[in-house]
Amino acid sequence: MEKQRILWMDIAKALGILIVLIVHGGIGLGPVTFLGGMFYMPVFFVLAGMTFTWKEEEGFGTFVKKKARRLLVPYFGYNLFLFLFFFIKDSLLAGRVSSESVFPLVGILYSRNCLFEIDAVHNLYFMQILNAPTWFLTGLFVSLIIYWGLMKLAKGELCKLYIVNGGVLLLAVLVHYFCPILLPWSIDCALYSVSFLGFGKVLKEHHLVEELYKKPLVLLLVAAAFIFLSFVNGSVNMSVAEYGSSMVLYLIVGCLGSLLCLELSLFLEKHTRFVSKACVWLGRHTVPVLCLHLFVYSVVGTLLGMI
Repeated sequence: MEKQRILWMDIAKALGILIVLIVHGGIGLGPVTFLGGMFYMPVFFVLAGMTFTWKEEEGFGTFVKKKARRLLVPYFGYNLFLFLFFFIKDSLLAGRVSSESVFPLVGILYSRNCLFEIDAVHNLYFMQILNAPTWFLTGLFVSLIIYWGLMKLAKGELCKLYIVNGGVLLLAVLVHYFCPILLPWSIDCALYSVSFLGFGKVLKEHHLVEELYKKPLVLLLVAAAFIFLSFVNGSVNMSVAEYGSSMVLYLIVGCLGSLLCLELSLFLEKHTRFVSKACVWLGRHTVPVLCLHLFVYSVVGTLLGMI
């Protein structure tokens, strides 16, 4: 039996992907873009934590297959499409087939934008066929695998989950500061993102989104803390392991921003009709939008240039 979808969760996905589209479209909206950049990735991990169902009887292999169908099949499918398109366009039709023509396959397998931090003097860039945003799918996959292991250790108990998650967060910090490269499939980022999954679990278990919605003054304080801490922490980019001034501080900022995004989504569901319906539709199609929006931007830009 299919689970009943919670509409405001779909709306939250839509808000997150809209921020992605704005940022990647180069549209500068000042504080709106900056603050949106603080939560547009964490909110997807938080939502994944909220929808995560722990089943002690479910085997590891079964879980991996289920998540692979959901995340890895579209990852490799969309990346194969992009690879073939640019291979045919830039190499085959141009008669310039070489070893460089198949290098994007290395990026697809490594699933990371670059080998070192983005500002490294000598860097190796992998995902150069407008597929950089697809890192999120493999990153989320690895995060869920780690999270499954933590839930297994904690036997589904929240208190034990907090303890083992603390150890993983410490490991994430150590890897970030002492590992010179960005690990494949965003393993380093996945160790960090597990904490966002855990926050989503807390929100779900205690119905905090629904409860805090009834307390506008508390939400105002949350918003004030989020804005203040965001500017203290500075710009972030999880895809290339940029967390601002502090990984721990950004964890707080990401959680607060995600919570506010969820509260706004609940408001839109309750008080709007057309907007909420449009957002629900978009929220249910975030994967193709995430994987193909840079390609669409490029096609549209080319057509406009020709006109």
